[in-house]
Amino acid sequence: MPSVNERFKADLLALVEAPLAAEGAYVADLVVATFKKSATVRVFVYSERGTTLEECARLSRIVGDVLDGTDWFDYGYTLEVSSPGLDRPLVTPRDFRFRTGETVRVEFRDPARKKLTAELVAATDTDVELRHEGTVERVPLAEIKRAKIVF
Repeated sequence: MPSVNERFKADLLALVEAPLAAEGAYVADLVVATFKKSATVRVFVYSERGTTLEECARLSRIVGDVLDGTDWFDYGYTLEVSSPGLDRPLVTPRDFRFRTGETVRVEFRDPARKKLTAELVAATDTDVELRHEGTVERVPLAEIKRAKIVF
């Protein structure tokens, strides 16, 4: 059974996803931290416009308007909207799609298969295409144990 915090996070995510999607932005992760009676809401987003400082400020106003329309934060909240960051692992198909064109380090579930550093060429809901040493290989996401951007 999900905890109260997990349910709250899911409800909050459901509340902000549609307004962000209407703006071409997608939630990569959402974190709610509470201290005493106040809360900090961190929303990590990908944006079709690029996740620049200006875009995060614009999206922050949208999320803030949505949160202000609720009675969920009686003692106030701090809102932070930012990109997921380069060191965040790639987990979801959306993570991979928004990182197309970048170099990734992939660790496979099969321990016999060596780790691979390659260019992420394409991504779908079920697999990715990786360019390594001049060849492109299609890899099912289910075979990937970990993936991170190389910078």
